[in-house]
Amino acid sequence: MISNMLRFPLSMFDDDLDSWFFTPPRAENRVARAAFPAVNVGTTDKSVDVYLFAPGVDANELDVVIEKNLLSISGERKLPEFDEQETSVRQERFDGKFKRVITLPEDVDADKAEAVYQDGVLHISMAKPVEVQPRQIQVSVN
Repeated sequence: MISNMLRFPLSMFDDDLDSWFFTPPRAENRVARAAFPAVNVGTTDKSVDVYLFAPGVDANELDVVIEKNLLSISGERKLPEFDEQETSVRQERFDGKFKRVITLPEDVDADKAEAVYQDGVLHISMAKPVEVQPRQIQVSVN
């Protein structure tokens, strides 16, 4: 009898227990939770580059502001509306307003920032001030 009592609790710790608590989220849940639009930030010696992936967004709906070391990008994506006879079965793209605020890794010269929107990708390039750019120092031999 005691051996039967011990088996039950131990059987709870089979591989099935992991599936109770550690199941990966379903794909549709990951899409809904993902930040929109996706952003990549990179830096070179002379600039900080931000790539904002926003397909389906009208370039006129984008607002880009640099204040101190924060880059703020806001906009709105509008999806086509369904006909009265058409019913949505599944929709993973949202419509509406969005805003992304990115802390820039370096001081940037906001006056020398450029933004280009092409093929659903907004590329913002911000020049670093000369003071923070690496400088090569010539070594002299005596």
